[in-house]
This record gives sequence, structure tokens and C-alpha cells, in this order.
Amino acid sequence: MSDRLTDQEAPPRPVSDFSGGPRLLAAFQRALDHVERAAYAAAMLLMAALFLNTANGIVVKQITGSSLVWVEEINNLLFAWTVFIGAGVIARAGGHIGVDIFYQMFGPRLQRALRVCYALLALVVVFVMVFYGLRMAAFVGRSQTSLYLSISLYWYYLSVPAGGALLGLFTIGAALPDPRRAAPTHEPTEATP
Repeated sequence: MSDRLTDQEAPPRPVSDFSGGPRLLAAFQRALDHVERAAYAAAMLLMAALFLNTANGIVVKQITGSSLVWVEEINNLLFAWTVFIGAGVIARAGGHIGVDIFYQMFGPRLQRALRVCYALLALVVVFVMVFYGLRMAAFVGRSQTSLYLSISLYWYYLSVPAGGALLGLFTIGAALPDPRRAAPTHEPTEATP
């Protein structure tokens, strides 16, 4: 007897070459959920720190008559990080400014093509932000510091590639299907007399 299975005994093969695709996509989207929550929390904490630092500067100026010279330096650092983290996060929800009046006029196939084009263009911007942002941060960080607190400007400029990386992740996440969301069903509705 042969050890090989005959065609009649062989188990059926999956139709697609990669049957784990939906599971992998769902795992990727779940991972993005965690990154998104962490980024939201970081942006909220940075914004709260920005508010408190500004309020502190105002109160000190009103009480003493002179301002704290370092408040603006800290605010610039906090603001840069808040903006770039926030820009990355809202990409997943499609929160960036767009003109969707024309998009809504097109059919599903053209809408899908436009989403792919948008994602590709966004990834070009992401590449520029990450690649040149890292180069700029390294260049500026070698020799330049903030005036009063001597914080390396590397930390200011690092917000650009960090935000770019988040933007890239969330752009990819928005462009890929999320198998956790149920596909819309088109069930006929019953007409009531």
C-alpha cells in the first residue's frame, strides 16, 4: 500500500492562498486600537500639561509682576508633540480636512480607487516626515539647545518623525478593511399595509 493519499482521500485545500488574512487584519486593527488609545492618552496629557504650564505662567506674572522665562520653551515642546501625535491619530478616523463632495458623487469602485490614491500620497508625506524629520532632529540636536532650560532641540524636532510614524500606521489601518466590522447586509424590508 502507498503512504500517499489519493485525490479522493486528500483534505480539501483552501480556495485562497492566504486563508489567515482576515485574522491577520483583525489582529493588526486591534493593535492599532491599542496604539490609538495610547496616543490619545498621550495627547490629552500633553494638552493638560500645556494648559497647566500656561496657567502657571499667567498666575506667576499676575502675582509677581515678572514672567517665568522658561514657560514658552516648555509650551513649544508640548505643543509640537501634541500637534504631531494628534495629526497621526485623527488619520485613522479620516478626520483630516478633505473635500468629499466629489468623492460622494462617485461609485464604490472609484471611491475605493480614490482611497488607495489618498493612502499612497499620504505615505509619501509620511516618508518625508519620518526620513527628513529624523535627519533634521539629529542635525539640530547635535549643537542647538533651548535658550533658558538648555533642552536639546532634538526633542522638539523628534515630534515630526514620531507623528509621521503614527500617521503612516493609521493611514494604512484606515486603508485596509477591518474584518471586525460586519459587512452591511441588504435584507429586503417588509412593507407594512
